[in-house]
Amino acid sequence: MNVELARTLPARVLFGPQRPVDTGAGAPPRFTVLLLLAALAVLVQATFGHALSVRGAHISFLTVLVVWTGLRCGPTTGGWLGLLGGALEDALGGGGAQVLAMTIVGFLSGLLSSRFFAESLPAVIASVAGGTIVRNAITYAVLEIAYGDRGSYHRIAHATAWEVLLNCAFAVVVVLALRWWSDRRPAS
Repeated sequence: MNVELARTLPARVLFGPQRPVDTGAGAPPRFTVLLLLAALAVLVQATFGHALSVRGAHISFLTVLVVWTGLRCGPTTGGWLGLLGGALEDALGGGGAQVLAMTIVGFLSGLLSSRFFAESLPAVIASVAGGTIVRNAITYAVLEIAYGDRGSYHRIAHATAWEVLLNCAFAVVVVLALRWWSDRRPAS
């Protein structure tokens, strides 16, 4: 390869700054705003989340936020938001598994940011479904291995199926609301 040609080609990275740019997307949100949204999501979930139950499954506002952040901002921001949001969730009675689970979910969804648009509805739905399954699988592993809570597989697996539906439905509402909001703003 010619040296001059190599200098003109953009650097190839595995993940990070060279991800596709959505034409309707603005700048990624600030981390402090995302952290405040995560705290609000955990507080709403801890306060009112148990009232929003379908067949033993509860909607997880934090999972949807962390997956969207990972898709929108990358693996570092998604992982950090998952770590801090999971720590807050565990501090309010999560049992200790959410720190690990949410960090991995945020990082893995961030790895997808170089491949998909954050506002692509099918990508967000698939990522939220995968993130919910990964989160509940890690929660199950921690309960089963670390705490010795035997026989919880069927209860968690049943709740996971319904939680995937709830989280994906909430993600659709969020993505459509964000699209409406960005279309509503005047172009500058």
